[in-house]
This record gives sequence, C-alpha cells and structure tokens, in this order.
Amino acid sequence: MSLRWHRTSSPAGCAAGTVIRVLLQGLEPETALQQTLYNGRHTANPEEITLDELASLKETAQNRLAEIRKSTGAVPAAGGR
Repeated sequence: MSLRWHRTSSPAGCAAGTVIRVLLQGLEPETALQQTLYNGRHTANPEEITLDELASLKETAQNRLAEIRKSTGAVPAAGGR
C-alpha cells in the first residue's frame, strides 16, 4: 500500500508544520517531521512513506527554514524609515 495524503496540499502542510515545530518548539528537523507526519492531519498511513517522499519533505522544510532565517535580519526594526 502506498502513502495516501488527505489533500493535494497535505505535503506542503506537512513541511510547514515541520518548520513551525522547529522554530517554535526548538525541535530538531527530523523529530519535527516525524511528529508532523504522525499527527494524523496530513496522511492516514504515515508508515508507508517512501524514502524519496521523506527526502523531499525534509528538503522542502530545510529550504523554508533557510528562507525564514535569512529574512529574519532583513526587517527594519524602526518601521522602515
């Protein structure tokens, strides 16, 4: 049996949930991804995820984290003037 996402947007939601857990809870990306996969909101059978799908989710989450961390220092502190 193959992995079955609840919606077409579920992989993106899973990556976003991973990023949120890393940033707000201070979890390691691997732990955050596992918690997000197994919370039951994105897939009914997370144990069926393939290594390729897992790698893709990890890469997406890492890219989002890098974007967020890069942009964090770019925001003016005094309203942009």
